[in-house]
Amino acid sequence: MPSFFTNLPTYLLSSVVLLGAFSRFTHGEHTPQFYAFQEYHAPDDGSTVAKITPVIDLFVGLSLLFGSKAVRLSAASISLGLFTVGLVVQVKADKEYNADIALVALAAIAVLSQMRRR
Repeated sequence: MPSFFTNLPTYLLSSVVLLGAFSRFTHGEHTPQFYAFQEYHAPDDGSTVAKITPVIDLFVGLSLLFGSKAVRLSAASISLGLFTVGLVVQVKADKEYNADIALVALAAIAVLSQMRRR
């Protein structure tokens, strides 16, 4: 049985992703600083992308928490891909990207920890 510490990167990644979903669903009412970070990356302008992003975050976050080994690995990989795209967009736009590096690193560590458990 895997211990809490071997899954810690996956739990942390899930927490960040679920926080993102909660922040978008509530439009930052309870998480103003995190919502400002999200708005800096992608405005919550009522577009289709802005509407489906929290749903995808919720699905990925719950998959990281409750999914099988294969589902957790897939969800962590999806997070890594999306965070990497976000980092590239921030770098190309010449915006601040330190937090994006941390997100990519966390997702990469979660992917590696899930691969190690297989």
